[in-house]
Order: sequence, then structure tokens, then C-alpha cells
Amino acid sequence: MTVMRLRLGQHVCSVLLTATLMLGAGSSAAAQESHAGHSDAATQPRPTALKQVRWSDPAAWPGRKVPAEGDAVTIARDTHVVLDVAPPALRSLTVDGKLSFSNERDLELATEWIYLRGGELEIGTEARPHTRQAVITLTDTVPGEDLNTMGDRGIMLMGGTLSLHGDRTHTWSKLAKTAEAGATRIEVLDASGWRRGDAIVLASTDFDPRQAEKRTVAAVSGNTLTLDKPLEYMHFGAVTFGVDQRGEVGLLTRNIRVQASEDAEQTYRGGHIMAMAGSKVQVSGVELTRMGQHLTLARYPMHWHLIGEGQGQYIKNAAIHDTYSRCVTVHGTNNVTVENNVTYNTVGHCFFLEDAVETGNQFVRNLGIQTKCHPTLPCGAASPARARSRSCFPRTTRRQRSGSPIPTTSTATTSRRGRTWSASGSPCPNIRPASSKAPTSARTPGRAAPRCASSAATPRTPTSTD
Repeated sequence: MTVMRLRLGQHVCSVLLTATLMLGAGSSAAAQESHAGHSDAATQPRPTALKQVRWSDPAAWPGRKVPAEGDAVTIARDTHVVLDVAPPALRSLTVDGKLSFSNERDLELATEWIYLRGGELEIGTEARPHTRQAVITLTDTVPGEDLNTMGDRGIMLMGGTLSLHGDRTHTWSKLAKTAEAGATRIEVLDASGWRRGDAIVLASTDFDPRQAEKRTVAAVSGNTLTLDKPLEYMHFGAVTFGVDQRGEVGLLTRNIRVQASEDAEQTYRGGHIMAMAGSKVQVSGVELTRMGQHLTLARYPMHWHLIGEGQGQYIKNAAIHDTYSRCVTVHGTNNVTVENNVTYNTVGHCFFLEDAVETGNQFVRNLGIQTKCHPTLPCGAASPARARSRSCFPRTTRRQRSGSPIPTTSTATTSRRGRTWSASGSPCPNIRPASSKAPTSARTPGRAAPRCASSAATPRTPTSTD
């Protein structure tokens, strides 16, 4: 048979390796570097012509039985399966051939993990973006697996190809005028393509970065958005003395969504995307939420891991929000593009160059809002290990060899060379300027910069993202 199906409970000795849920830094790092004996299938080239079948067709499956709930499914190297129905929750999905989503209807796929072992997962292409709703939910009913040293609950590539292209490209704008506290309408510079029902986030324009606010769009009229409920805070929207201090507004909704199931909100163990050597990632217009695995090394929402040359690979126009460990990690990989993405309510260094030897990577016009130290604990939670630190928020990420930092302040945008050209939010929440006793806006001219207390007074909790 060209498409193999394995029932839950069968032994998959060549694929699954048990592991503890949490690994120490040393053992985890060592495991990442060792892939011998696991990538044979990935190194075998796929046939140039694949047999195309539909998931819903019983004739495509062994015993003429479409996969049932709890099945472990493998798509063979010579087969292209078009997902045209929403299957029941799977045990796992291994793709040696190709799996694509039909663009004829909205689809959902739930599975513990997706392993692209030299195979390809395609939802839309750069030339023909996907226009229907597509949702991939990563479950965790069998915790603690370690698939070829890449963990579990993820989309994991070993010489595979990930091509996800949604239909959203206009990802963020700025306020056209100040939105007062209590307002139910805001005006932005450009709301083209934004729709009723979209989730948006308004960046804080105060010294307190936690004044960022998430809302749902109830109606759109030109560049005026009606919100589902009033704003709690003022959001500044003016150019003063030639300085553009208008607050940013980011779009969080995409028609392709990759997420962990809801239990991740309690465990902080979300999904992840990890691309290993020989893999290719092209992602645009995708929403990643409940992603990243807190306090677990190498389990991030989007992670290029020791790819080497990454020319032509990218993540663009994405929304990465409500995650538990970083946003985009580029490790041992050169010449990838990270462009026009919106991030919100994330933990740890958001845009991360891991070894400081990565070159040629471009971080262009990304908007990051509300980076946190921990999913729930405040940064001021005591820790003697940080007694000498003077920062209430995570430090700026490591520098590229060219010396261009990628900012991780509470609200920041990046230019082509990684320089911050727009930023809001104080490095220390709830700290007022030394020259004023009244609450102030970080965008109001003529106000003194905030003065941070040392962490002896406001220590913070150490995390694996430091």
C-alpha cells in the first residue's frame, strides 16, 4: 500500500523514543546535536511524480478504511494525499510523501505531532495563497515522547518542506488619532483587508507596557474600526515636534492557524515548529498561538535549527501571540527572512539569534508587543540569581556578527538592519519618570525617561529564555 496506517498501541520503534517531560540543559543540548541513525528516510529522494489521492477516498487506505480516531498515519514517499475532510483526532502523522489541504472548504486537523521525514506539508503556495480556514491543533494525550530528538507536540522537519501561505499580508498599522480611554471606535492609518471578527491588539503608549489591549473588530468602515468593548486606557496617536509617537495596532487573526490544544494554557507546554538540516520552511500569513514549551530548550513557535544555508526561507506576515517560549529562533542558520510579523503576549527573547554566528538574516518591519519574563509571574518575583541584573524585562537578544541588535522591548519594530525605529513601553513597569509624580505616556514629548530601580529592589525570576 502507498499509504500506511498504524493503530494506537502498535509499537513504532523506528519513530518514537520515550523521554522525560523536562530535560536538563546539558542532556537536551547534547540530544539536539545527535541525529545519527534517524534520518535515513529523510535522505532518500522522493519520486518526481507522486500518485495523488484524496483523504476521504477509502480506496487510498489499507483495508479500504479511512483513518479513524487514534490512528497513527504514514503517507508513503510516492503518494500525495489531499486533505478534503476534517478527520478525527489522530495519534500521529508522518509524511514521507506529500500532504496538502484542499482549498474547497474549511478544514481542521488534530494530531499529537506531524513529522515531515523528507516529505512536504502544503497549505497554499506563494503564488496561490490558501483562502479558506485551515487549523492544525497539536494535542498532548501521550506526553513525554521524543521524536528523533525533536520532542513532540510539534511540526518537526527532518529534510522536509513546510509551505504554509495564508491570504493576509497587511498585518499592522498605526493610530490616525489618539484613542481615549472608554472609546469604542478607533481610526488607523490603513485598515485595508481587515474584517469584522478579526482580533487586534493596541500597543501600550504608556510607561506601563501592560496597557496593551486586545479587542475584536465589531465593524469596519474605511479606516475606522468599531470595537467589541471600550478601551480601558488611552492610546496616543499623534506626531509631536516631528516625532511619530502614534501607537501601533496589530492584526492577530489569520486564516491558517497552528495551535496547541487548550490544555497548554495550564501547562505552558505548547506546540512548536522545528526545522532540522536539509529542511525548507516558507511560511506566510499564518497564526501561531499556544506555541512554545516553557523552560524547555529548543521548543519554540518557529525554530530553524542548524540548517546552515537558508536562502529563500522565511516567515512573513504571521501573528505569533499568547505563547510560552520566544517567537522566532534562528540557530546556526543564515540568510532567512523574518518580515512583517506581529507578536503579542510572548515569553522570553522574541526574535532570537542563538549562537551569534548567524549571518545574512533579515529582520524587517516586525512588530513586537508585550514581551514577558514568565507566562504568569511578574518580572519582580524574587530570585537571588538575578541580584546583579538591572533590567525588569528580558535583555536585548544576542547580536548578529554585523552588530545589529534585535530589540525585545515591550513594543518594538525592526528595520532591515535590525535597528529599532519605533518603540514604546518602559523597561520597568509601573516606574514613573523621575521628574514627574503624575502618570505619563512614553510618547508624550518633554517628559523625562524612566529611571529603573536595581533588581535588588525588583528582582525577577530566572527562566530558560535568559
